Amino acid sequence: MIKFLTRIFFISIFISGLLFLVKDYNPFNKNDFSRIIKNGEIRVVTRFGPTNYYEIQNEENGYTYDLISDFAKFIGVKLKVITMDNLQQAKIALNNREVDMLANMGVVNDVKISYSYNKVSHYIVYNSDYMIKPNQISDLRKSRIEIIDSSSIKDSFNIFTKNIDINYTIAKDKNIDEMINLLKDNEIDFTVVSYNELQIYNKYYPQIKIAFKIRENINSSWAIPENTSYVFENKISEYFTELLKDNKLKNIYMKHFTDKLQYTFVGTRSFLSDLINIFPLYEFHFKKYADKYQHDWRLLASIGYQESKWDKDAVSYTGVRGLMMLTKNTAKEVKIKDREDPVQSIEGGAKYLRKLLNNLPEIINNKDRIWFAIASYNIGFKHIEDAMQMANEDNVDSGDWTVLEPYILKLSQSKYYKKTKYGYARGWETLKYVQNIRQYYDILVFLDSQDNTINKQIDNGIPDTL
Repeated sequence: MIKFLTRIFFISIFISGLLFLVKDYNPFNKNDFSRIIKNGEIRVVTRFGPTNYYEIQNEENGYTYDLISDFAKFIGVKLKVITMDNLQQAKIALNNREVDMLANMGVVNDVKISYSYNKVSHYIVYNSDYMIKPNQISDLRKSRIEIIDSSSIKDSFNIFTKNIDINYTIAKDKNIDEMINLLKDNEIDFTVVSYNELQIYNKYYPQIKIAFKIRENINSSWAIPENTSYVFENKISEYFTELLKDNKLKNIYMKHFTDKLQYTFVGTRSFLSDLINIFPLYEFHFKKYADKYQHDWRLLASIGYQESKWDKDAVSYTGVRGLMMLTKNTAKEVKIKDREDPVQSIEGGAKYLRKLLNNLPEIINNKDRIWFAIASYNIGFKHIEDAMQMANEDNVDSGDWTVLEPYILKLSQSKYYKKTKYGYARGWETLKYVQNIRQYYDILVFLDSQDNTINKQIDNGIPDTL
């Protein structure tokens, strides 16, 4: 009996040791991380959207993008970003090794979840222009409710409404921009957004209000193949450990989710205060370089105010610096050595705006060329070109700014941008950007007209919107 028990004991130890050695063995994909390193590239799926991934001023940006881009540098490979809205397709692509990781896709099943690097809350929101705030959950009955294809959001909604039968639609091929656009246009009554998304959208659409906070402390994480070994997972944990140690994770978050220089109109009172207290420091230089590059100085000053509030030390939410917010590539393009120097920044902005104006196609109406150039200053001309192409396909005047505006809005909607050459862009942000500059410009023109000591010459190409 003792011999039998002894034999069982040693067999148990042997089996335990064997299991320990092979616990992460997978006969087909035992080490995805080695494959990524060998290929020299990591393929990451995320969604287009203001908190994830987008392009502005001809550069890729977004909170999720910054993290995955930094991770690619951390492991020493190139990054390839692939955008998808359909969650099932994304999971299949991941587990088939067509892609390597899903970043902040709201997936919770059929994958391995990596380190949780952020926590968010979910809210049901509505458009206060068309509805009053619901008092209780049952008020959502018979409403038009649509959400993006996210397991996390679906779970939040179902947990919140578990005792009440409320119907909703999952949009399989739409992003959060499209949900907000549908809400804005009163095509749906409610959708669900995260707190970070709400922060951004409220700056452009103040009519989007909170109906209910439905869940909090939801993990933001990356998903890797469900049968991968521990190596890939440990490398991600190692990366975030380094970020936390250096406080870099917080800095990346603060870069994207603070009130720094978002494209909101500050109000006439604040603008006039800055005009009196700050503008005199730079007035000479705005007039000098406006004259050198054939601009209306009031327009150039308005762009500068929209970009930085005339703050030479400003840092935008996209991370660029300086009074005219030139990117490194743009500063190099216009031969500006120090984009943080306010005088060089003003000259660089004036020179870049002139270059944009000179490169616009002749089809654009003369009276509107400046607005096309200013929109390009913000979003890059290639996206404006996409909007013009959509307008041409509808046989409308793509060279008229007012006509083009709805097409610029379409650049954030998947059914349109998927057919364009350059893809997604935050068109709603660009329209707000141009609108604000026109308002600042109108104020300056009005004040200038009241001052007999100031030269009243206005460029023929600048329309008066007063």
